[in-house]
Amino acid sequence: MPLSIGAAVAVRTFGNKRGVVIAVSRDGRYQVRIEAATMWCSEEDLTVASKPRKKKQGGNRSLRHRDTENDSGPVAPPGHIDLHGLVVEEALARVVDEIDRSLLRGADRVDVAHGKGSGRIRDALHRHLASMTVVVAFRLDPKNSGVTWIYFR
Repeated sequence: MPLSIGAAVAVRTFGNKRGVVIAVSRDGRYQVRIEAATMWCSEEDLTVASKPRKKKQGGNRSLRHRDTENDSGPVAPPGHIDLHGLVVEEALARVVDEIDRSLLRGADRVDVAHGKGSGRIRDALHRHLASMTVVVAFRLDPKNSGVTWIYFR
C-alpha cells in the first residue's frame, strides 16, 4: 500500500497514534508527523487511519458503549537509561536515542539515572529536554535526586 504525502496514518509501533505522512524516502520509508514530533517509519509500522467517529452530544456513556476506536491500549513500561561515567555530549545522545526507542514502544516516560555528582550532566540534560517538543514535562525523582523522570506528550 504505497502512501502519499498528506495521507492520514496510524503508527502501530507508536501506540496507534494518528499522524500525517510528510515525506517519502527512495527506500520506501515514510516520515510521519504526530502532533509536534516527526519520525521515520517503515510501511509495516503504518496503517491507513480511519475517520474518527463523531461523538454524541451530552449524556454520560457507560463502559458498554465506550468508543474503543481511539483507545490505544495499555502503556508500555517506562524506558530507563544510566548515564554514569559518560561525558555530557555522549549522555545527551544516548538520552535522545532512548526517548526514540521508548516512544516507538509506546511508553509514556523515561527514567534517566544521571547521578548526583557535580550536576553537569543533569543541568545539560534539563536544558536539552526543555527544548524538545515531544517532552511535556520532566522532574527529579522525589526519592532520588540523581534520577530525572521524562514525560512525553
